[in-house]
Amino acid sequence: MASYYYLMAQLPSIMPHADPPLSYAQFKELALRFLTEKDAAVLETLTLVPPREAVHTASAVVNEWYAFEQELRFALEQMRASKLKREERITPAETPASAFDIGAIVRGVSNIDDPLAAERYLLNARLAAADQLRKLHFFDSEAVFGYGIVLLLSERASKFKMETGRTEYHSIYTQILGEKI
Repeated sequence: MASYYYLMAQLPSIMPHADPPLSYAQFKELALRFLTEKDAAVLETLTLVPPREAVHTASAVVNEWYAFEQELRFALEQMRASKLKREERITPAETPASAFDIGAIVRGVSNIDDPLAAERYLLNARLAAADQLRKLHFFDSEAVFGYGIVLLLSERASKFKMETGRTEYHSIYTQILGEKI
């Protein structure tokens, strides 16, 4: 396993609930200068939305992240189907169970009526999971991938702007009203 001390030492800290200190594209451009070919291949495919089918990468952190995210998405689908009283059963992809309490996350978000608050709740759960996964990694490839996951989450969170959402809502609402008249 390669040591990436110099890379990790120069990356800025990502503060929760603050705009990311650099974009994921900037991070990726910097990281690819230091990574081995095998690690670069993992970073190139890193995403917040894992494939629906189980995937195995060369990174334990990325594999665990994908398992967590797949299990969370499946549980959220089940909860939404249940709320809509749909009888079809959604079958998950063959993924190993994550070490996180997905049931508690889904129960917590199911009681939130405000979509923005629900997204923030899920974001905090995802950040907690990502922090847990990268906990014991500091200067190896797993630390690089963990940083990438947290940066992607932070970038996503920076797009949760209430005023932008309200403007978009009013635009869609006006468009719907215009079509009905």
